[in-house]
Amino acid sequence: MKVRSRRATGAPAKKPPAKIILCAGLKSSGSTWLYNVVIRLLKETRSGKTAAFYADEVALFPKGTEQAQFLVVKSHVPSEPLLFVTRLTRGKIFLTIREPRDSVVSLMQRFSFPFEAALKDVAEEAARIVEFSRARDVVLLRYEDRFHEDQKTIAEVAALIGVRAPKALQQKIFKALTPDAVKRKIRNLNTQGVFGAAPKPEYFDPATHWHPGHVGDGRMGKYAEFLSAAQQDEVIAQTRDYCKRFGYLRARKR
Repeated sequence: MKVRSRRATGAPAKKPPAKIILCAGLKSSGSTWLYNVVIRLLKETRSGKTAAFYADEVALFPKGTEQAQFLVVKSHVPSEPLLFVTRLTRGKIFLTIREPRDSVVSLMQRFSFPFEAALKDVAEEAARIVEFSRARDVVLLRYEDRFHEDQKTIAEVAALIGVRAPKALQQKIFKALTPDAVKRKIRNLNTQGVFGAAPKPEYFDPATHWHPGHVGDGRMGKYAEFLSAAQQDEVIAQTRDYCKRFGYLRARKR
């Protein structure tokens, strides 16, 4: 008996699975900037559908995203299954990091977090980041290197996700994501009512994930001015493995 393949019978070829680009990182470490860079690169260079959203677990993926060619996933506490699925699709894992004391201060300044709430989030994220940061396929971006202020980062990200980005496109994306440009974008979103009638710090634009007060001052080492010595010690104590891993274990500043 002759066995026919699906293709021989005229059945359409099976669609390849969506490729996942995971943008993970500590809050206030430039992960949202990176997320928007990836989205813009894909939409400008690929004709297939790109779906972008926040999810720490695969179960939280929005319905219908399996129809997209690319999934750009933003996460602060990515689960092991999410990392596995990203690798399974031959995707890319980006990880942004920052001095945890500065991250805590940034959350307090931009989103009005009390110290305890900011530390809780940063400590949880830092612990998860340490767990998967040693993998060889993780692309590490350090906030203190000011990757978000360098157009070359866009060219490097494009190469890593396998798209061609001419200099004109790099410039276009970079200019659209400068602090001033993002502030203008946020003002326009606010005017359009995207954040609601009474915007709160935790509200955000579903398309870009910019929050009403998203753009901070970008300063490094500012924790010395805003955190007491005891608070600095507490942040270090709760993120010690992270600090050791990434070289942030320095004496507190007075």
